[in-house]
Amino acid sequence: MRAWIEGQPVDQHEAVAAAARILREARTPLIGGLAGDVDAVRAAYRLAFHIGASLDCAGSDALYADLGALAAHGAMTTTWAEARNRADLLLIVGRKVGAHPLLAELVVAPAPLAGVVKRDVVGLDVEQANLPGQLALLRALAAGHLPSGSETTALEAVADRAKAARFGVAVYDPQELGEPAVGMLQGLIKDLNDKTRFSSLPLGVPAAARLALSVGSWTTGDAPRVGLGRGYPEHDPWRFDARRLMADGEADAVLWLNALANTEAAPTNLPCIALSGRPDGAQARIVIEVDVPGEAGAAVCFDERRATLTAIGTGTASRNAGAAEILDAIQAAIGEKGQASC
Repeated sequence: MRAWIEGQPVDQHEAVAAAARILREARTPLIGGLAGDVDAVRAAYRLAFHIGASLDCAGSDALYADLGALAAHGAMTTTWAEARNRADLLLIVGRKVGAHPLLAELVVAPAPLAGVVKRDVVGLDVEQANLPGQLALLRALAAGHLPSGSETTALEAVADRAKAARFGVAVYDPQELGEPAVGMLQGLIKDLNDKTRFSSLPLGVPAAARLALSVGSWTTGDAPRVGLGRGYPEHDPWRFDARRLMADGEADAVLWLNALANTEAAPTNLPCIALSGRPDGAQARIVIEVDVPGEAGAAVCFDERRATLTAIGTGTASRNAGAAEILDAIQAAIGEKGQASC
């Protein structure tokens, strides 16, 4: 296992001890990224409780666009696998989701349970700023609340095809739409279900964020963006937004979990410890190499096709420690520490 302090290679135990010193002395520590398997994220929560840290995950902007709409309006969602098996119409909302590899697979795959050889695909291809308004118009047209007109001809065609579907699925990127547009889309889907069967499939929220949501929900009762500085969980999507905390100088030390090696980079403007599956000495002040879940050893991660947690990997022993092991070692090295200030 490799480790670095200030870009210089060091022994793993030395790096763990240095990480413990930073977190022990921090008044408002932050644990971010949360890109790992279930064991790693659970260990991150244990450490956060121990030192009174706040937590946030990579990709939480996209996650909260969906969660905000769900809390305000409710949502009807399906899984990638169910859409593949049953959908006869895909309504592609926005432009960003078109580049998602799971959408490309979905478009070309037959729907065996529905007997659909080639599914219909219709797009709502408009600029991001215009999405809420266009979705509102589409919803009104689908419900028959607007008269026909030359300006709405294209949207009327989309509405007609959506109403004619046996099982339609609206596919979108939550971060591109944002909470207001996601809420309007979910309203459209509810209206369509008065006449047919329609659902939604959000793509673009990182699998690590979905995993962090699951672990956070059963650990604290809330999604990530939670603070533990008072000794109990406080959920606040604005207050505990990791990027805002770092930009505003409210966090004075960061531990960044990036075992999956394909998510947001660790911050460089604060004393930072990075646990990385693809490390180099320049990623943070202290960098410790950890296993990439599934590459060596068994792990439980989020499966985007099944939309659930699933076991991956072969169980073969690795030369590196897992992120959970390193996080527990850092917690043990910290020893007793009072709660953080806030």
